[in-house]
Amino acid sequence: MRRRRILVQLPSFDSGGAENYALRLIRHAASAGHEWHVTSGNLRNAILEDAFREAGAEVHHASPGFGHPRQVRSFSRFLRDHQFDAITTLTGVFGGLALSLARRAGVPVRLGWHRRSTPAYAPTPGRRLHARASLALLHWGATRILSNSRAALDNHHGPGWVRSAKFGIIPNGVDATRFRPRPELKAQQRAQLGIPEDAQVIGHVGRLDPAKDHDTLLAVAAQLRRTHPKVRVLLAGSGTDSPEFLARLDKAGLRDVALPLGIRADVDHLYHAMDVFLFPSVTEGQPNALIEAMLCGVPIAASDIPGIREALPSVLAQTLFPPRDVAAARKRVEAALSDPTSATASIDWVRQRYDMSRNLDLALHTFEPTHAEAACA
Repeated sequence: MRRRRILVQLPSFDSGGAENYALRLIRHAASAGHEWHVTSGNLRNAILEDAFREAGAEVHHASPGFGHPRQVRSFSRFLRDHQFDAITTLTGVFGGLALSLARRAGVPVRLGWHRRSTPAYAPTPGRRLHARASLALLHWGATRILSNSRAALDNHHGPGWVRSAKFGIIPNGVDATRFRPRPELKAQQRAQLGIPEDAQVIGHVGRLDPAKDHDTLLAVAAQLRRTHPKVRVLLAGSGTDSPEFLARLDKAGLRDVALPLGIRADVDHLYHAMDVFLFPSVTEGQPNALIEAMLCGVPIAASDIPGIREALPSVLAQTLFPPRDVAAARKRVEAALSDPTSATASIDWVRQRYDMSRNLDLALHTFEPTHAEAACA
């Protein structure tokens, strides 16, 4: 029996939320009878290409781009030549062109995924016009439009989406066996990183991107340093060890108390070196790093935006602060530092909500035409 041939269109091969989600899904489905293909036209920082190959996927660089006729013709040939059974785009609104071409090429299952709750581009008139056109193509080309949060569907499609069977929500899946409270690791991790045992560690995991708002994070840390001399700042994620970011640490006066680690494979251990996880994003779909920190029992302080508010149990609403509000964020961090047990009460809720096996199985079912309606909650 022929395996179902599935194409995943990625924003890039960098280590971002959409890319890591696709990698988890492919690894989870390793023996499920699928033949996986991944593609992106954005080859900057393509650090996950080998990881996709190791997971059994075939890697391509095909893309319709922004609609240049030559790229459109090339991508259409690519779709026809491979005769995919399904395509899913993890590029949000901008998956419309690929899905429309897939519809014309006869791909039967065409899934558009929103991974951010708000646009990731500067809202210039030209980009807004392009986004509106792409959204229209998304509606026409997709058999289903999915998201990991209500916030994304509300923002991009308006409240009427709830009355249409074309839309669905599938939460992210996070491995609660990997991300779990392990207090015995705290001293070990701090020793390995050269952090004093009595330090107050503010942590963050996320790529260097305007959406993550590292400016607010650094401003909060700089203020806290003046009143909390034992503060340290632990930063992991793509670009956090770059010369550009190191210059920003110098400017904020934090270079001597910061640990800018870049991409790390051991983030499940790094969380245990933190006293509080500060997450000041200005846009999110569903924040994996925040979910991982909560599963590890780390107290949190996070920006009050729809994608984050929806991801938390109501008991943690008091941990939120208005986005880009440095003073309010500082108060939330200080409150978390003073109550290190504040996160433990929510762990069971988080485990249930983001159960990896269940949620990734739901995502896999959407590739099967007979399961497409039942798979989304």
